[in-house]
Amino acid sequence: MFDQLRNQYSLRCPTHDTTAWVSVSAFRRIRRLRGATSPAVFRVEFDCAACGDVHETLVSHDRLDWEPLGTESTETFMNLVTGRRELLATELVERATDQMRRGHWPWTFWCHPESAMRPGFPSSLRFVTPEHDHGDERVGVLVRCFSCERHTVNIVTRDHLDVPWHNDDHIAYVAQVFDGDRIAPEERFRHQLWDGPARAEWLDAG
Repeated sequence: MFDQLRNQYSLRCPTHDTTAWVSVSAFRRIRRLRGATSPAVFRVEFDCAACGDVHETLVSHDRLDWEPLGTESTETFMNLVTGRRELLATELVERATDQMRRGHWPWTFWCHPESAMRPGFPSSLRFVTPEHDHGDERVGVLVRCFSCERHTVNIVTRDHLDVPWHNDDHIAYVAQVFDGDRIAPEERFRHQLWDGPARAEWLDAG
């Protein structure tokens, strides 16, 4: 389940056997399982706020990418204009339709090989890690482009990942091509991002 008010997934904490509310920015690694199709299934590693450990869970493609948009939500809200409780999904579908008509996507990322902003989803992410130079405010993500299928490191705010339709005005990226067939393991990714020769450049995404 995804809670649109919290902007968080409800995942299981095996340590305390309880529900952990998890934001996309708390994901650490996302891998698609081979063989699973209809729907695809992803193995997600995440930081658990309930116990402080890192856990691993399986999440379906529908839940990972589409539940945050709330278009199938059964939740209701009080419409102060009509004085009636109405289906939240109706409001969110109208919002999504309006945003997409204006050329906006719920998530966007910079593709360095194509030198362009491209739409993405949580399933497009490969690694997520905190960005040390800005404390807890920003995270580095290795993201796969839907268009060219290659990978670029973006440095974005947590809200850029956690809140659909919230796109940063300024995005940093690493001016280096990450070949899809030779994706570095997580520790090497972090080293290249923070300590290695890769160079981060800023762009105005507004």
